[in-house]
Amino acid sequence: MANRLKKVIEKIVHPDQTCGIPGRQIADSLALVRDTIEYVKSRKVPTALVSLDQEKAFDRVSHEFMDRTLRALGLGDFFCDVVTAMYRDTSSTALVNGWRTDPFPVLSGVRQGCPLSPLLFICVIELLAERIRQNRDIRGVIVPGSSGKGEVKCSLYMDDVSVFCADGHSIKEFEKTCIEFGKASGAKINSAKSETLLFGHWTPTRDPLPFPIKQDFLKILGVWFGGKGAAEKSWEERLAKTKQKLGLWSLRKLTIKGKSLVLRNETLPVLLYVAQVWPVQPRTAKAITRMIFYFIWNSKMDRVKREVMFKTHDKGGKGVPDIATILRGTFVCHCMRNTLRAKEESHAGFLMARFFLLPTWRRLGWAEWDSSVPYNWETPWFYKEVEKFIKEHGPAAPAPTQWTPKIIHRQICARDVSEPIGALPSATADHIWRNVASKRLTNQHKDIAWMAIQGGLPVRAFMHARGLNRYKSCPRGCTADETTYHLFWECAYAQDLLKALSTELGAWIPTTCITTDSVMYGLFPGSHALGDLQGCWRLLCCLKDVLLFSRNRLVVGKKETSTLVCRKMIHSLLRDYAALDGSDDDSDDET
Repeated sequence: MANRLKKVIEKIVHPDQTCGIPGRQIADSLALVRDTIEYVKSRKVPTALVSLDQEKAFDRVSHEFMDRTLRALGLGDFFCDVVTAMYRDTSSTALVNGWRTDPFPVLSGVRQGCPLSPLLFICVIELLAERIRQNRDIRGVIVPGSSGKGEVKCSLYMDDVSVFCADGHSIKEFEKTCIEFGKASGAKINSAKSETLLFGHWTPTRDPLPFPIKQDFLKILGVWFGGKGAAEKSWEERLAKTKQKLGLWSLRKLTIKGKSLVLRNETLPVLLYVAQVWPVQPRTAKAITRMIFYFIWNSKMDRVKREVMFKTHDKGGKGVPDIATILRGTFVCHCMRNTLRAKEESHAGFLMARFFLLPTWRRLGWAEWDSSVPYNWETPWFYKEVEKFIKEHGPAAPAPTQWTPKIIHRQICARDVSEPIGALPSATADHIWRNVASKRLTNQHKDIAWMAIQGGLPVRAFMHARGLNRYKSCPRGCTADETTYHLFWECAYAQDLLKALSTELGAWIPTTCITTDSVMYGLFPGSHALGDLQGCWRLLCCLKDVLLFSRNRLVVGKKETSTLVCRKMIHSLLRDYAALDGSDDDSDDET
């Protein structure tokens, strides 16, 4: 029933309503509110924005009123009869301290959680919205370029109703309309929780306004609007929630890939919501990037350059999402969707966005000149970010009508060059990065192998260079500096462990072929079978893991680890690999 209704609801419900209708997004409602506020502020047009709060909106819908509404909308007798049968003679019981009450009849409300319920509620609330649109006593904001016919009055997302009123009389009429709608449908307006924000030179009315007046900001659908600083306030609120969520994830021991998955699946969606309405300013972008890498490294100190971390695995990076760039691209793509790819060009949202963005499209050569269409040559600050981003990343991008956040981010990543490794040829470096990112390694061993090449392991030479350690010599008594090369190859302890593993290594590749390039990069001289190369590279990654563990145990706990114990630990890691090889899951997920 819900799928059948979705096919026709777009033709029934006005574009002002964006919830649950294919092709419409919640960001469309928020963009309309943002652009209208910017217009009335720049023109100093007296306007009141009323955010309506309905008390228990889903639970107060009259079943009789809903049935009459569906029939009046022309949904057909069969469809309406089925919906009526779903809600006729229904009853419920309640559990109170483990005791079930007697059944009581349910005479109003739609079932929350049912896929059909939101669509039914949208049909009901559409009658209130249409009454507001047709009421000439409720004056809204005239849309520029609509020849006086387009008017912004209301913006809806489910039961969240935002209404623009031009004067106090319009607010009174709006309240009267809501009361009449409540008498017919059972809805009830919570006047104490509804809020009003005034713009322009507002003329005080004789009688007080029916809804409380906010001074600076008004929150609509989780985003702040109003005075200067509304965007910063929205971003600060989201960043605070994100930091709290990342703080909980920091308590777990995750690899870099695991943390990248958290950033992509937990952090990014939270920030994308605001990014569709307010662009990321440089200050906010820096705060987001700083938060990301504090989560990656668990400290303020970066071990590897950030631009390297953003690169893909095959180019020497770790695939950490560049969230700031993704958010900027999301805002730009949404602006294009509102104007260049809009379905309903007669809608007030399209006309308002066109008024602000057409000069930008003209300068970029994406729109033809039309003297009959008014333009706003003073581009708002948030739309200036659109042209700035396009000039940075647009030349090699696809046609404007094909811009999506995924496509643009993919285009940006494609420009990255492979990270060089010393004086090695680029082809060799690419081969090494493939070795490091091999699916036959666990994520922990990928991290160790990658950081060993990038110089990101916290050995003494690394810490001393950053003023975090007094000494830079090897903690095992060697006179040489403790570098990654020394830890994994040059140190006598590493050589002793290599000798102890000669039998295991010889099963794959002759020990004479084990060089420093073999340990660090997975490069072996001579010609060998692919399976032997992969098996030996695994063994050497286990060796590096145990060497790093024993080194940290010595430095932190002052405890020595014998070669015999290290050899047993390596055998244990190899058994884990054998178990992974025997499992049916060959994916490259977090292990």
